[in-house]
Amino acid sequence: MTRARSGLPLTPALMLAVAWTALGLHARRYMPFLGDDALISLRYARRLLDGHGLTWTAGERVEGYSNLLWVLGAAGLGALGIDLVTGVRLLGAAGMGAALAAVVYAHPGAPRATAPLLLLVLLFLPLSGAFAVWAIGGMEQPFVAAFLAWAVVLLYRRLEPPGAGLAAMQGPGLLLALCCLTRPDGFLFTGGAALGVLLVGRGRWPAWRAAGALAVLPVVFTLGQLAFRLHYYGEWVPNTALVKLNPSARYALDGWRYLWTGAVSIVPLLVLAGAAAILSWRRRFLRARMALLAGIALPWAGYIVLIGGDIFPAWRHFVPLLVLLVLMAAVGAEWVGRHGRPRLRAGVGAAAGLLLAGFVVLQWQDTANRWALTERWEWDGQVIGTVLKKAFGDRQPLLAVDAAGALPYWSELPALDMLGLNDHYLPRHPPRDGRVIGIGHDLGDGRYVLDRAPDLVVFGIATGSEHGFFRSARELEEDPRFAVAYALVRFEGDDPYPVTAKIWVRRESERIGIRRSPDRIVVPGFLMADGPGSVARLGAAGTLIRPLTGDAPARLARLEVPPGRWRLEARGPRRPPRIRVAPAAPPASPAAPLLDAALPATIAVRGDGPQVLSLVLAPAGDEREELESLVLTREPD
Repeated sequence: MTRARSGLPLTPALMLAVAWTALGLHARRYMPFLGDDALISLRYARRLLDGHGLTWTAGERVEGYSNLLWVLGAAGLGALGIDLVTGVRLLGAAGMGAALAAVVYAHPGAPRATAPLLLLVLLFLPLSGAFAVWAIGGMEQPFVAAFLAWAVVLLYRRLEPPGAGLAAMQGPGLLLALCCLTRPDGFLFTGGAALGVLLVGRGRWPAWRAAGALAVLPVVFTLGQLAFRLHYYGEWVPNTALVKLNPSARYALDGWRYLWTGAVSIVPLLVLAGAAAILSWRRRFLRARMALLAGIALPWAGYIVLIGGDIFPAWRHFVPLLVLLVLMAAVGAEWVGRHGRPRLRAGVGAAAGLLLAGFVVLQWQDTANRWALTERWEWDGQVIGTVLKKAFGDRQPLLAVDAAGALPYWSELPALDMLGLNDHYLPRHPPRDGRVIGIGHDLGDGRYVLDRAPDLVVFGIATGSEHGFFRSARELEEDPRFAVAYALVRFEGDDPYPVTAKIWVRRESERIGIRRSPDRIVVPGFLMADGPGSVARLGAAGTLIRPLTGDAPARLARLEVPPGRWRLEARGPRRPPRIRVAPAAPPASPAAPLLDAALPATIAVRGDGPQVLSLVLAPAGDEREELESLVLTREPD
């Protein structure tokens, strides 16, 4: 009996326990990584739980997710009271764990001599960066890995002899159908599996019958989702396809680079799988399994090239390939265990161990995997999103974003996706200049965004930027109306750690900006943020305030005030601050003040039309004050 070093039999259960432990320890290294697109899916799940349907924002239905079953799974756990982020991590662990189980139980009849080598092969999965990162990364790859792995394993026994009927294909067909619901491109796995069945059956009629039987449920599920899409969204294809699928020579080149670079990072596994494939072919050992695995892997690799690769860390699209390659290597391990002499088994085991060690080193050093160690801005989005929710949740301002996950999810505000993934208009009105930035980032229309009059605009990632990079943001900056209508405000949060975000705010927003009536003007304190060192944050009372200190007085460069006598008062400070009011003028030629006094104070605005004034508020003493708003009230003449 083959025994592990601890003296315990190296049973399938023990191998699986070792693999699960390795996955847990490896995934822990990448915590708390969470993909921003995962939070897009969770926003759909949350709104579904809140009774708003499968929508990303109020007012329009757009299918901006590409993982229906994953969204529904997250919502299901949410309905049980589980936090959604925790829920997708649980789904991730379960999916990747199930894929590992499929590899172990793919060889139930293998001799005990196979177990050590099979364990070495199995460990390539949990020790890969892609498997570990996406076990906790919040996106749907664990479902893909689990359904694909078990579909393949269930198909193994139906390949020899080929020609299984509909009943025999229901199990693997159902799992492939679930792949289709997990991702729209999951139908490629069905096509690849059917291709493998045809290769094994050499294109004869029984093979065609088996391939057709395998595809029945995937076709039914795909047509069912299409019917739902037509009924619910009124579209033939998901919004994600319109945004991301843009085949071109440029994208094919990017996809080839992605595939090649990712392959370099897993060379030891490719060597082991390639050796197993050659061995299987030359020794006529389990050739049908190899044909099936190759039939699935090759179309998926070609698809990766077609779509241009991926934009996320840790080789997300390699997860299915890793599963298939390990299953290939496992075939070789079984042959060695069955037919190899002890010296051969020992030599192959040593070689596999060295390859695994080299694989671990490559994974540890790989820049795409290390990227997942450092990308944490999604959690900065939790800090700022929570501030926005507390400050503006009752007024529901429109938030325009490039990164459509973190801020919309945690703020729960109505949102406008400036890259178009969750927007109906942008994918149906693509730009004509042919400028390519990257997958899912080519769309945009600054005029459209400005016409929607968002109250808050965030360029780039969740912490924002003064300047934009993507199309909508760049066009907004070039539009002179944007500079007049919007002010850059630095929002600060500190729960659970300090974060500052640069957010453009519409000055005259009815929801959160300057509020006007014939006899009253209310300027929110956070809008008086012109000048260095100024921030807006939640005050002691839980409302949004502008901290007021002698080193950082509150400034507003431009405020339009109609003619008349106006009484100025500050809300929030314990001691009346001082105010300086002057006509707005270029910095090189500052105007003489119209008012320089402690509040409350009165100012007369003369002339036939409104005057544009600049205002500076400073605290009366050295203590820090909290400015909630500046109120101008018209006095009788």
